[in-house]
Amino acid sequence: MQTPQPFQLVNDNDVAKDGVAREIKERLSQELVIALVGPVGSGVTTAANILHTVLEQEFGYDVAPVMKPSDVIRAQSGLVGITAPQNAKTATYISEMQDAGNRLRERFGNNYLIEKLFEKIRGFRTAHHGYDGENELPGRRAYIIDSLKSLEELELLRDVYRETLCVVGVFAPDKLRDERLKDLDYPEAERAKVMARDQGELATFGQATRKLFVHSDFFVCNDRRPEDLDSSLRRFLDIVFDTAIHTPTRAESAMYKANAAAANSACMSRQVGVSIVSDGGELIAVGWNDVPKFGGSLYTEEDRETFDDEAKVIVNRDHRCYNWGGKKCHNEVRRHGLMDKVAIAVAESGQIKPGKRSAVRDAIGSTDINALIEFSRSIHAEMEAILSVAREGKHSLVGATLYTNTYPCHNCARHIVASGIREVVYIEPYLKSLAIELHSDVISELPDARNMVVFRQFNGVAPSNYVKLFRPKGDRKQKGYLFRTPRKEALPVFRVPLDARREYEDKIIVEVAAKEHDQLTQPGANQ
Repeated sequence: MQTPQPFQLVNDNDVAKDGVAREIKERLSQELVIALVGPVGSGVTTAANILHTVLEQEFGYDVAPVMKPSDVIRAQSGLVGITAPQNAKTATYISEMQDAGNRLRERFGNNYLIEKLFEKIRGFRTAHHGYDGENELPGRRAYIIDSLKSLEELELLRDVYRETLCVVGVFAPDKLRDERLKDLDYPEAERAKVMARDQGELATFGQATRKLFVHSDFFVCNDRRPEDLDSSLRRFLDIVFDTAIHTPTRAESAMYKANAAAANSACMSRQVGVSIVSDGGELIAVGWNDVPKFGGSLYTEEDRETFDDEAKVIVNRDHRCYNWGGKKCHNEVRRHGLMDKVAIAVAESGQIKPGKRSAVRDAIGSTDINALIEFSRSIHAEMEAILSVAREGKHSLVGATLYTNTYPCHNCARHIVASGIREVVYIEPYLKSLAIELHSDVISELPDARNMVVFRQFNGVAPSNYVKLFRPKGDRKQKGYLFRTPRKEALPVFRVPLDARREYEDKIIVEVAAKEHDQLTQPGANQ
C-alpha cells in the first residue's frame, strides 16, 4: 500500500508554478471531513446541522447528509439479533442505542460503526463527480460525522484523512445537559444513567467520550444562546479556510501558554498546565504539576546536571518521581497498598467467607478510595501558579482568570476561590473532582452565575493547532489593500495528496465486508 504523504500547509489563493509544482498542487484534496464529539445533551447534532448549512450555502460545498453512527446501529442491529429502537422520544432510547452499538462493536470490532461510514463517503463522492475512472478528482465536498465515541474511531479517521479531518468538541455543563434531556421527557433516573455511561464506562466496547473529547481540534462551549454556537462555528470555518483575519482570543492565547507549561511536567500520572491572566489580560503566572524543591519552585530538567561545589562534580539532583524513591508513582502505590490493607483486615475479621478476599479487594477498588490523590509528591499546577505569584509579590490574583488543560481537583478549587480568582477555564473534565459538590456555594458551571467563581469549558482553537492555524498562510494584502479569498472559492488550509487515501478507503470497505461475512456464516451467528 502506498504510504500517505505528509500534509501540506497551503495558502488558499496561491498560484501554482508551471510543470510539476502545478501538477502536485492540482492533486491536493479540497475535501473536508468534520467529526464531532461531545457528551449527550451538549448540542452535537445542532452543531452538525449548523456546519452543514454554512458549508453548503456560504462556502459552496457539496455536503453529504450528516452521517450518524446511530443510523448504522439501526440498520445493522439485526446482525447481532436485536432490534434497535426507532422512536427517539422513548425514555430508554439512548441507553438502548448504546447497548446496540456496544453489541455491534463487540461482534465486528471497535471501529465497526465508523468503518461502515466509509461506504457512505465513497458513495457520496461517486455521486458528486469524485472520480475519473480509477482516479479521484479534487472537489469541494464535505462530510460531517455526528459523532465519534472512541479513540480507536478517531485514530482510524486520522490515519486515512490526516489533516483534512477536523474534530470539533461540543460541550455544555452537566446541569444544562440534564435540563435538555429533561425537555425531551427523559426520567431523572434514566438521564443520570445515560450521562454517566456516555462519559466513560468500564466495558471494553463502551463509550469513551471524555477521553476522546480532549483530542478535538476546536472546542465549542454550548452553554449560552444558540446564536453564540452559530458564531463560534462560523469563526472556526473562517479560520480553517483562511477567509478572514482572526487572531487568537485571550482564552486561546492563555490556553496555549498553559498547554506549553504542561510539557514541563515529569509526572507519571498526568501533565497539567496552568496560566493565570489578570483582569486586564496580562499574563501573571504559569504553573505545572511536579515535585517541589528547596528554595521554592519545582524540580526541572536543569537539576539533572547540578554542579556540587564541595565535591567539585556534576550530580543529578532531579528528585522527581521518575528518578527518585523507587521510580514509582507514590500516590498510586500507596493508594493500592491502602486498599490491600483494608481487604486483608476485612478477611481477617472473619466477616467474609474464605477465598473472598479478592472479591472484596475488587469491590474496594470500585469505590472513591481508588480516586484518592493526597499521597502524591507533586504540587498541582494550579497551586504552583498561585504560589509563583506569592513568591514574586508583584501581582494580585483578585479578579484574575485561571486557564488549565484539566478541570481543577476539589483541593485546588478551594484555594482558587480563596485567592480571589474570578473564573476558571479548562479543557479536560476531571471526574475525580468534587469541586462543585463540596463548594456549590461559591463555584458554579453556569456562565451567568453572580458572586461565584465560574468554571467554564474552553471555547476556541485547540492549543495543539494554535501556531498552525493562526500563523499567516500568505499575503494579507494586494496593492496595499486587504485581500481575502471569497468563501465560495476558498480551500482548507490543510490539504493532503489524493492518491494514497483511496487505497486506505478500499482496504477498510473490503475488510469490514469480510468481517461481516465471517461472523454471519458462523453457527449461531444472530445470537
